[in-house]
Amino acid sequence: MKSTISPGFTARQGGQKQRGAVLVVGLIMLAAMTLLVISMIRTSILELRIGGANQVALETLANAEVALIGTLATNAGRWAPRFTLLAPGHPAAPVFTTPTLINGTAVVTIDQTSCGSTPAGSSVLNINSSNAVQVMSFNVSATAQSVLGGTQRVGQGVEVTIAPGSCV
Repeated sequence: MKSTISPGFTARQGGQKQRGAVLVVGLIMLAAMTLLVISMIRTSILELRIGGANQVALETLANAEVALIGTLATNAGRWAPRFTLLAPGHPAAPVFTTPTLINGTAVVTIDQTSCGSTPAGSSVLNINSSNAVQVMSFNVSATAQSVLGGTQRVGQGVEVTIAPGSCV
């Protein structure tokens, strides 16, 4: 016996079983989409970490360069024998100013590496050259550290001409 609920729709009665294929396919699709979303989230988190580490490294490098360039600019024309040992009141004494840095600190060190004669236009020390000029070389380095956990170091060589007989 068939019962009519509305025109064009008839309800089945009896022992026919529904197979549920749509339900199984839907669950498989849901599981596959869930795995895809989890994979995308993990990839996004990894990319954010890489980007954050890159930003910290670039900020720290910029801080080291700012400190180095600031020190070189402040001390332009002041380089003298035993530069770092000169008393603070001496006109050629080094000046260390702390530049404005982003999320970190920087330390600048200046080391006198050599003092001697060099042929004009050359950076190779040679005491026996007839056209030798007295020069002194310094290594200026800046080490910056970020509050977020990174360290960068940059260096610059400085060579200055000095008066004959100034090397001690």
